[in-house]
Amino acid sequence: MFRFFTFKSPLTLTSGIFLPVLGIVMTDEATATKETEFKECLELCEKGVNMCRIKAGHLLPSRNVYVEDQKWLCYHSDMCWKFVPLKLKSGNGHFSVNIDDILEIRKGFSSDNLHKASKKYSFREKVTAEMCLSVILIHRRMLHKSIDFAAENSSVRDKFVKGLQYLVDKRNQKHVYFDEERWLLDNFRKADINKNGRLTFDEVLKLLKTLNLQISNEYAHALYTLTDSFGKNDGQLDESEFINFFYHLTDRPDLKHVMRMFSATNDPALSIFDLKTFLTTEQQVKKDFISGLYLQFGDINEKKVASIIDNFETVKQDVKILGPIGFRWLLLGEWGNIMKPGHERVFQDMDHTLSHYYVNSSHNTYLTGLQIKGEATVEGYINALKKGVRLLELDVFDGEEGEPCITHKRTFIKTITLQDALKEIDVYAFKTNPYPVILTIENHVGLPQQKAMSRIFKEVLGDKIYMRPENGASQPLPSPNALKNKYLLRGKKLRAERGLDRKSDQDIDKKVQNNSENKDIKLDPEFSQLISLPSVKLSNNIFKDIDEHPMDGSSSLSERKIANYMESGYSLAAYTSKRFVKSFPKGLRQDSSNMDPIPSWLCGIQSVAMNMQTTGEYLDLVNGLFRTNGNCGYVLKSKTLIDGLDPRMPEVSSSVVTTMLVGVGYFYTTVISGQYLPTISQANDVIDPYVTIEIFGIPADSRKFRTKTIRNNGFNPQFNETFTFPLHFPDFALLRFCVKDFDSTSANDFVGEFTIPVKSIRAGYSHIRLNTGNLRTVDECASLFIRVAFE
Repeated sequence: MFRFFTFKSPLTLTSGIFLPVLGIVMTDEATATKETEFKECLELCEKGVNMCRIKAGHLLPSRNVYVEDQKWLCYHSDMCWKFVPLKLKSGNGHFSVNIDDILEIRKGFSSDNLHKASKKYSFREKVTAEMCLSVILIHRRMLHKSIDFAAENSSVRDKFVKGLQYLVDKRNQKHVYFDEERWLLDNFRKADINKNGRLTFDEVLKLLKTLNLQISNEYAHALYTLTDSFGKNDGQLDESEFINFFYHLTDRPDLKHVMRMFSATNDPALSIFDLKTFLTTEQQVKKDFISGLYLQFGDINEKKVASIIDNFETVKQDVKILGPIGFRWLLLGEWGNIMKPGHERVFQDMDHTLSHYYVNSSHNTYLTGLQIKGEATVEGYINALKKGVRLLELDVFDGEEGEPCITHKRTFIKTITLQDALKEIDVYAFKTNPYPVILTIENHVGLPQQKAMSRIFKEVLGDKIYMRPENGASQPLPSPNALKNKYLLRGKKLRAERGLDRKSDQDIDKKVQNNSENKDIKLDPEFSQLISLPSVKLSNNIFKDIDEHPMDGSSSLSERKIANYMESGYSLAAYTSKRFVKSFPKGLRQDSSNMDPIPSWLCGIQSVAMNMQTTGEYLDLVNGLFRTNGNCGYVLKSKTLIDGLDPRMPEVSSSVVTTMLVGVGYFYTTVISGQYLPTISQANDVIDPYVTIEIFGIPADSRKFRTKTIRNNGFNPQFNETFTFPLHFPDFALLRFCVKDFDSTSANDFVGEFTIPVKSIRAGYSHIRLNTGNLRTVDECASLFIRVAFE
């Protein structure tokens, strides 16, 4: 039966202009003022302003920079114009940058290019920091690129930045929860070439193809005609008619099946009682008796359920009933989130000693590409901090004009100054996250510039540097809470205390070390005092090391050594339960590939240094672990590892399961369907998707399954397969879903993935938002519909 609905998505903002989340409650008058202010800034952006582009430290002639269709940032470029792809051209010799590709807009001297330019007196005579802005983009080679401009004055600059930032914030809001109606309207407007607010049948067919939907022309035309007859009956579809057409075209039998299971009448419609039963029994939205806290949804009573129906139901009627489309929207939002409510915020005890946490850590943070050539850049540090990384690496060398610099030794990497790097680190370190940042210092600096290095650290970071107390060697490290807004410097320190090694244990595989560089580097006493995590070296007897090493000593282990420990069955857990250890990739990984973090984590190693610019399965695991606990960069280790026990030992893992308040034992996941999976090839061929489901953890728990392949359907493939995972040590188990495009003649292409700790999974039905593309960004619409159950 065809029903014509009046749609108003519960996630769609209804005011005339999108207002970014400001963290405050505004009155109607304040909201109106803000709307007017944003509107004026947007109008300025669309009209354009004259700005000078700054390139290679030089000011180019002033040109108009403007925003087109609230989607494209357009600026003049003379660079090889005839070779520029058509999609990047905007006419009149302008480049067009998609707003979706903008990562950030900055003010002042805040990019590598502007840092270098600002050191020239001739440049500073013409340009001040108050005139400058930088647009940071996703580069085609997965690097970050800045486009730098100088406006006529700070007022013009600020208004242009505010308007452009508004558009970026509006884009970012799309990635919180999937607003299907807004997404459809965006696609409708893209398909509406002549901008008349109507789509012909041919335009609709072309749109469906871009959405990866394969359907017969006859069926689509029949539904198109029927939809039009219920609307204006003018041979075209407006926005409301198109949404009706689309929802009838993409009917979700998988969701209707779930509704029938919980409906007292066995219909795809849920009463207040039916929906309450579904939410409390299947979705387990109820009081968390283990923690003694109500989850974010609060107590689910009939009044609450009635308000949920009012919010999501599209057809308003006297009897409160939730229909298929309302149910669809319900599970596309927070009610269908796979993560336990509250786990997206900081929920763990942050008062343990620092050694009891895993720490999100980066390797060669200053790089955004390969280790052989390219350039060191502040973008590496900024990008890492914005992702939640809390351990950064600084390879410091003697620089020009007596100023220490950061680079990668024995390579062609261009340098950045230590001061520029520290200034940008300090801008972003505690912007959204108060927990401590650890700076690992690879000190290759001679004594004269070490004095300069000490001065620079003090001038830039000041009293935010954590100074090691006199009893630091005999006391456990402070907690993340106690170290809020503090920097801990990790590196070589003068041998003033028992247990400190004379030799460097820096992160370079012995096989690629140059013996001439193993000599001791003399340390400046003033700089040595800034080190609060002094380097120590593990011997072949960790129990001797436990007795002799200072409590705040920190060792580094290569990927190869970790593998040797795992193969030998030798446990490091007794040592890592009390001291901070970092693992790093073997030196032969010159391609910046990543190491497997699981062996290090099972040893209790807190810091697994990852190349943040290199995506793949191993970095997915790191992002999956740290997406919980508010993405603050600290995740509490299991009690087993905190107690210094090896979770791989059967007697340990079995005792954990039997003594848990909620023993997992068996974990079941059903992959039901996929929605709006993106095409991979440039030809936009329809994909043949399949899903792999894998548990990463102790060897006894590690398992991998895959679904069948669904031919020629990336739009709504139906899998309906259930997989069983016995879990011996659920305290440390990561679940990863990975969608690939099957290809019988070559490697299967990556489509999207999602990784999450098992202990953070909420039972019930969920739509998993997939991370797609080379940068693993949360896709606006691609998802898997799954069910999870524990036994």
